[in-house]
Amino acid sequence: MSYRRHITRLLMIIGVVVIGFIAARSLMVPDSFGEYGHFRGANLEEQMAIPPLYQGADHCKECHQSQHSDWQESAHLSVTCEVCHGHWEIHNGNLTTMTAAATVDACLTCHLKLLGRPEHFSQIESFSQHLTDQELSEEDATGCVDCHDPHAPL
Repeated sequence: MSYRRHITRLLMIIGVVVIGFIAARSLMVPDSFGEYGHFRGANLEEQMAIPPLYQGADHCKECHQSQHSDWQESAHLSVTCEVCHGHWEIHNGNLTTMTAAATVDACLTCHLKLLGRPEHFSQIESFSQHLTDQELSEEDATGCVDCHDPHAPL
């Protein structure tokens, strides 16, 4: 019988913790939570209010018509401008901030030989192996764009 006070205190502490948790949860969880399952119903309006960063190739066409026409007739038609150049907002008239990802690693993101890629897709084992196959040295080409135009690839 001497444990009755300890058990009562423990149950009271557990009760206070549970009540505190329920009170804190009711203050922190938005009212629209649970409208669509385990999601906030108001999230749709919040996401629609955020301006999109990626605009697509038509946005770039306004100022870069020659590159756009070259791109439309190229094998890179499925690769939009912003994949290599970044989103339009960093450019917006400032030519020093808008540079293409012209590194070998950027090109190898798509063109590195992988078993899952189709055989007709242009792939290389490695950049150094490609230079050897083309009988070039590293002084002749330091990157893919030294020999290949990404706006009009072969």
